[in-house]
Amino acid sequence: MPTVLQAIAESNTLSHLLDRMALSGACLTAVLKRIPLGLHTSVSAGPLTDGEWCLLISNASAVAKLKQLEPIMLEAIQANGIAVQSIRFKRSY
Repeated sequence: MPTVLQAIAESNTLSHLLDRMALSGACLTAVLKRIPLGLHTSVSAGPLTDGEWCLLISNASAVAKLKQLEPIMLEAIQANGIAVQSIRFKRSY
């Protein structure tokens, strides 16, 4: 019986989804190096679609602060070779 990861690897659709999830996680890792430590617990990786990465943020004040840091975060993501042209900030509940 194949494992879940083997089944995902054998499915083109699921394999593509897994790749996008890994890239989204890499975006988050790059961003965490550039934002204040106090905001780390407020953010999580969202979907990565067509060159736009979504950053999920747990509170409104953090959204406002992070929008100010967008150019720095985008630069950090692109410096890691990830093809992201924009960041969408979304409040998560």
